[in-house]
Amino acid sequence: MNRHFTFTEWLVVFAVLFFLVIQSADAKNKHRRKSHRKHTVKEQIIREYVPDTISVMVTNVTDGVIIRSQNIDQIRPLASMTKLMTAMVALDHDDDMNRKLVLRQMAGSKMPKREYTRGELFHMLLIKSDNAAAETLAADYPNGRDAFIRDMNIRAMMLTMYSTKFDDPSGLSPNNVSTASDVTQMVIAASKFGKIRDISTKKTATINILDTKRSRTMILHNTNATILSQIEGVQVSKTGYTNPAGFCVAILIYKQNGDKEYHEVIVVMGARNPSQRVDTVKRVSYNRVIGDNYATTSRF
Repeated sequence: MNRHFTFTEWLVVFAVLFFLVIQSADAKNKHRRKSHRKHTVKEQIIREYVPDTISVMVTNVTDGVIIRSQNIDQIRPLASMTKLMTAMVALDHDDDMNRKLVLRQMAGSKMPKREYTRGELFHMLLIKSDNAAAETLAADYPNGRDAFIRDMNIRAMMLTMYSTKFDDPSGLSPNNVSTASDVTQMVIAASKFGKIRDISTKKTATINILDTKRSRTMILHNTNATILSQIEGVQVSKTGYTNPAGFCVAILIYKQNGDKEYHEVIVVMGARNPSQRVDTVKRVSYNRVIGDNYATTSRF
């Protein structure tokens, strides 16, 4: 016998179906929101720490003229551009590249904990931007790491980097701060060291790892490989990245314009991503205007 639903029963059926539809839609929205959060969490971190306007400075150091400027005196975290100062202080202490040191792991590293020559450590420092290599070189300094950091700051003052402060040798500390103007001074000073010029501009380098079981080769890839591949004449190179600093880079380029030869320093601090960092360098390297375009006699 066929039974007809009463009006009340129909209302119950519709209520149940409506509840199931709403529950399904809510579950989909929750999944979508969770997925969105997962994919944008790094962007949110960058927005929190990196100001909207980056710092850019381009200087013809041969003629002593600032070519491009944008927020060049804004104090910002240095990140791994710190390692240019680390390299200078370590080389002043000892330029022997054959002496061996045990890698310190206090800053973390993907390199095996073993003995490395100082030459290998400098390659790890300036090509791979290895933080443990920076800490190892600092610990090797007379009177240790604290004395090393003290002399980093003394050297900054001697270079008239008055807005710069170093708190560690790697750049991991957000208390390592400077300005694009000061970093320009640091790059000029670093360019006087042949080993920094030679090592920092290598696209790759290899280190042979030997142990009792096997032998293997570690390949170090330059963190600035894109710019080194696309910009000619780079003679000093160092990138940097932390959440507070954003994406940074400092380079010195040898240029020719007809019969004129000169050197140019480009500093970018606080870019939002690697592409913005590279694109900014390419724009200003090819003399496209960015920020306040002016030329004036500088302190260089």
